Amino acid sequence: MTEGKIVVGVDIGTSKIITIITRVDEFVNVMGVSEVPSTGIKKGQIVNIEEAVLAINSSIEAAERMAGVSVSRVIASVGGGNIESQNSRGVVAVAQPEGEINSTDVSRVIDAAKAISLPSTREIIHVLPRSYTVDGQEGIKDPVGMSGTRLEVETHIITAGSPTVRNLEKAFSQVGVDVDALVFSGYASGLSVLSDTEKELGVVLVDIGAGTTDISIYIDGSQAFSGVLPIGARHITNDLAIGLRISLESAEKVKLFLSKPIKKVLRFDEGEGEAKEKKTSDEV
Repeated sequence: MTEGKIVVGVDIGTSKIITIITRVDEFVNVMGVSEVPSTGIKKGQIVNIEEAVLAINSSIEAAERMAGVSVSRVIASVGGGNIESQNSRGVVAVAQPEGEINSTDVSRVIDAAKAISLPSTREIIHVLPRSYTVDGQEGIKDPVGMSGTRLEVETHIITAGSPTVRNLEKAFSQVGVDVDALVFSGYASGLSVLSDTEKELGVVLVDIGAGTTDISIYIDGSQAFSGVLPIGARHITNDLAIGLRISLESAEKVKLFLSKPIKKVLRFDEGEGEAKEKKTSDEV
């Protein structure tokens, strides 16, 4: 039995950096996890590369110690207000009209959809196929194996600012690891928490971080919009601290206390012989 592949993910956040080391074979086996406070990062982007390198290095080293392995390549998250998205269509002629559509045809049509006009300061990080059309037949999720002469694809393209990507890659290079791929954090959240049924029915995923809020909209089973708001939970803490004239630590405690869900419990009133609703917090 061969050993599985080691896959390492690093989530770069405004408040913390999380590293997870897994071994992937038949299952995903978590070997090491670490979480350290972020430094040199603001609103999901590096603002001080030296501090960011120290924080990333600390997170990776802690996960390495737990897993007992050395990390050389990682998959890193990318976010921040520089993330943008658009939808694009690609069209190609099937290479063998008398035969079946194969994976090469699919790759060609996706490449055709990537041929969009972008400023020199932006680059594509994701091209997500939404649906395919074969000879006018729409709504196809996987055209491989079907017969046809004309293949079209609707894609969702997510782009990031080139300076943000370069700085992120430079930070990891100084740590001593290579970046295999960059993943938009909002897309990663969707893969983690959404079911196929939710995506098919249509859902808006809102991932609130410390400094940013990722938004992903799914329609008919596929992602149709991606964006990032430069506002997060830390802004609420700051506003509470200013409004109440208290420290940030106290404001954070107030925010967490007030964010506890209110439970509805039924209280039986013996005098009236009927059930009444009473709202109570977790503290009652």
